[in-house]
Amino acid sequence: MATSTFSPLPLLLLLLFHLAVTSVTVTSIGINYGTLGDNLPPPTTVANFLKTNTIIDRVKIFDVSPQILQAFANTGISVTITAPNGDIAALAKIDTARQWVVTHVKPFHPQTKINYILVGSEVLHWGDSAMIRNLVPAMRTLHAALLAEGISDIKVTTAHSLAIMRQSLPPSAGQFRPGFAKYFLGPMLKFLRQTRTPFMEHQPKIHKPI
Repeated sequence: MATSTFSPLPLLLLLLFHLAVTSVTVTSIGINYGTLGDNLPPPTTVANFLKTNTIIDRVKIFDVSPQILQAFANTGISVTITAPNGDIAALAKIDTARQWVVTHVKPFHPQTKINYILVGSEVLHWGDSAMIRNLVPAMRTLHAALLAEGISDIKVTTAHSLAIMRQSLPPSAGQFRPGFAKYFLGPMLKFLRQTRTPFMEHQPKIHKPI
């Protein structure tokens, strides 16, 4: 059986690249923590490496892995978790949302510093009509479920694809695709403003010719 090794090089290169391309003051640096691959290091190894060898203080995961959430307990690193797209319709119901919180959040919080829950990923771009219709209700209901379970320091939002933009450059001329602003993004932005929660977009991959 092949042995697993954890190399710090990719994370350090990511960190150096980030610091090199930005001229603004950096107060927080985060990474996406993916779990698709071979010979991946255990979550405890990843958490310990980030805590002791980097200044990375935020991590986003694409699910609600209990092993990862447990690994980041008492590290001081903030963790963003993701409710799968397939759970969105169910999360629009308060009983289901409260059970989701009881199962996926309460066993780890506050020892693990969960700061955001993403309801789905790129739903407005990839989701079917039912998923899109239930997105904002699910966000509202999950927020209510957190409060009902006595949790007020975790914010609820979702992550968007830049494909929802009709025009993104220059930023001052940015426009959402027709139909999204009025029926989906308008109510969503109202909810995010009420709960003082950020609007999130996935940064597209940058492919630079060699």
